[in-house]
Amino acid sequence: MAKEYTPVDEVAWQQKWDEAKIFESKIRTERRKFYCLEMYPYPSGEMHMGHVRNYSIGDAVARYKRMMGFDVMYPIGFDSFGMPAENAAMDEGGHPYEITERNMASITKQIKRMGFSYDWKRQLKSHDPRYYKWNQYFFTKFFENGLAYREHAPVNWCGQCETVLANEQVKAGRCWRCNGPVTQKEMKQWFLDINKYAQELVDGLDDISFPENVKSLQRDWLGRSEGAEITFKVANSDSVIEVFTTRPDTLFGSTFVTLAPEHPMAKELVKGTEFEAAWQELYDEVSVLTEFDRIRNMKKKKGVPSGRFVLHPLTGEEIPIWIGNFVIASYGTGAVMAVPGHDERDFDFAQAFEIPIKRVLVMDEGGDSQAPLDSAETEYGWMVNSPIEGFDGLYGEAAKTAITDALDAKGLGKQTINWKIRPWLISRQRYWGTPIPIIHCGDCGIVAVPEQDLPVELPTDVAFGHGNPLETSEEFLKVDCPTCGKDAQRETDTMDTFVDSSWYFMRFTDSLNDEMCFNPDIMNHFMNVDFYCGGIEHAQMHLIYARFYTKALRDLGLHSVDEPFKELLCQGMVNAPAPWCESCQLTLSVG
Repeated sequence: MAKEYTPVDEVAWQQKWDEAKIFESKIRTERRKFYCLEMYPYPSGEMHMGHVRNYSIGDAVARYKRMMGFDVMYPIGFDSFGMPAENAAMDEGGHPYEITERNMASITKQIKRMGFSYDWKRQLKSHDPRYYKWNQYFFTKFFENGLAYREHAPVNWCGQCETVLANEQVKAGRCWRCNGPVTQKEMKQWFLDINKYAQELVDGLDDISFPENVKSLQRDWLGRSEGAEITFKVANSDSVIEVFTTRPDTLFGSTFVTLAPEHPMAKELVKGTEFEAAWQELYDEVSVLTEFDRIRNMKKKKGVPSGRFVLHPLTGEEIPIWIGNFVIASYGTGAVMAVPGHDERDFDFAQAFEIPIKRVLVMDEGGDSQAPLDSAETEYGWMVNSPIEGFDGLYGEAAKTAITDALDAKGLGKQTINWKIRPWLISRQRYWGTPIPIIHCGDCGIVAVPEQDLPVELPTDVAFGHGNPLETSEEFLKVDCPTCGKDAQRETDTMDTFVDSSWYFMRFTDSLNDEMCFNPDIMNHFMNVDFYCGGIEHAQMHLIYARFYTKALRDLGLHSVDEPFKELLCQGMVNAPAPWCESCQLTLSVG
């Protein structure tokens, strides 16, 4: 053996490794399996030190486990759909496919030169129709089972990328990819109902070895809140307003109800009144703001009276309806039961508009029920000044339960659970992504593309520039309805690229299978991923989506795994200068 290390020897040894196929994994039942994986890279350019750091950790773990006698699966692939390739195509005049393949070839050469011990036989790329065919297959099954649906919704719109962004992709009011400003826009969009799995996503965190800060970030994003749903009847009307509150014990202190400016009832309440113009001005103001901006600017309370009232569900007292900029339509019911004496936002709003403030709790047992309120007292307290007998003196959970039971008895409320997480908006008005396999027929409505017609491949005769390139391809747009045979039109939205990374770790287990997304026996053998390495910036996007997809595909009967990742390591950041900040993380998705 040479006494000194000579880098030139690396190439010769790497060639021997390739020829001997020593890193290819097979099912060896006599050995314990170990699935080692890093978050696969986006081929947006050259490799950077963020990649090197991440892959060096995974390679060390994989080699160590091989030496311990494990049957190690350690694959690599590319998260190759997405906006950078499309943007580069517009800038350079090429095609996203050519740019992506060129970048992949360069990165592959660099990764191989580094000597990482990957099983290259299992390599996949998400822009390959053999891969995204299964994205489409899963979507059609979700559609059949009600997990995928389409509806109008206010969405986050990036004007520079000309696409919709999920809430998780808006960072400080700007697009996570291009850093352009994000505004609100009303559009018909496709959603996946991740909320159906919200409780299981919370419960599953107890069974996996994730860093505690990642678990905390996921619990916060899922946002489980226990409380009551309360029905307020609109005075002199058959309409009702539903609110959710975590503090039903403060119900007697509600002196007004506040609607979001974009709440569907707000426009109707002020229509033809002296308040309509003021509402329209407030609506126009908030409609160009993202949820982040709305939340950040909550201290600047703005409101418009509606001139209408609701009836207190327990006392029948008339309570005014206001419209306020601090209420967001997409959170909860878009309406809040305002209790200024015991909520800071409501207190500030009530002071600004001279709305009465009632004390209905005292912080000390036997405290002064008539003591003035100089600020909102938001902690649990003992109920006082209740207009109905039997409630004064109740504290905390007992008070909440008593109020909820009283509402339930009148059919005007019930105990419920609310979630912060919203259905996953997956529609993107871009070219370089998985086409959503839907056909729009004038007679049959929305029809899923039959399985035998998958994949719906991306056309090449598109024009890049402004808007959705798929709308420029007549050959792609025109199609016969699979149900009635009449002229119909394809869906032109593509899927959020986080769909691609939500199941790639399953495909790696059987990546050469052209007949199935994966053989369930093979997949169940290799899964879970025993060691997963990637950035903490993915805690509230990729890692939640991947856990959701694993559970949803399990419920389709495709496998029997509950959680995708057994252990997660967040490797930390490598920083570099960026145009919009003093330091920018070099991550797997930003080259």
